[in-house]
Amino acid sequence: MYIPAWLIPFVAVLLWACYYYRYGYLELKRRKAGKSEREAKQEDNILVGTPIEPKHANPKLKRWGWRISDSLRRFFADFDRFGVIVNGWAPVKDSPWRLQELKDTGLRTFDNDTPKQGRRYDVFYNQQRVGSLEITDTSGYTTQEPRVCANVLIRDARLIPLDEVSRFLTSIGTLLSAGTGDEYAEARRNTEIALTQANSAKKSKGMDITPQVVIEVPFLGSAATYIKLRARQAKEAETRVQHANSRQNGAGMTRRITKLFSRK
Repeated sequence: MYIPAWLIPFVAVLLWACYYYRYGYLELKRRKAGKSEREAKQEDNILVGTPIEPKHANPKLKRWGWRISDSLRRFFADFDRFGVIVNGWAPVKDSPWRLQELKDTGLRTFDNDTPKQGRRYDVFYNQQRVGSLEITDTSGYTTQEPRVCANVLIRDARLIPLDEVSRFLTSIGTLLSAGTGDEYAEARRNTEIALTQANSAKKSKGMDITPQVVIEVPFLGSAATYIKLRARQAKEAETRVQHANSRQNGAGMTRRITKLFSRK
């Protein structure tokens, strides 16, 4: 039986198309249709949720076979309210982002062979934990020269608008720098590079499910903005206590005078 030469490649292409439809397109549809309840809930927590109410741990420095330096002790004391101040700061307070401090002080995102401690936070977007933030001191850290290094890691930013990520990273960079000058400019550059890479990852196309979009940004700065905010809030709290004590003392004096005259 004569078979035209052109028919052989035609049949081969047809078979390949059938194979692609069976094992490619249909498999992709099956995966999307079979999305787990956990994945669906995760999307809801990110897209339509509300910010969490953070429950901060109270971490303690640990001796893991080496001496805890004075600079690390000073840093740890100065950054005792970092999570609270970040969450209450207007650019973050009015957004879906929240920090929640962890009890564990062992750093995991720094490229360093020497074990090191610092303050660690889970990063939440609405109800979903999406990443982490780690901060530690640099050599010679003092409250007057509060130079720190930090890593922000967003493990999967597929569903988060990149402008929201940008605002959050900018807020962290501002608090961990003097707010102006070279430190702030460096923080902005690191943020823009990470966001450009994330944007390229989001635009990438493939037959399989969308790959994760990881965003990692390092910061190195004086943290002067945070230290000033902490000092200001501490002074405001002290002033409120003094006013409350004054009112209480004044009310007590009034009661004593009234009681004294009532006896006459």
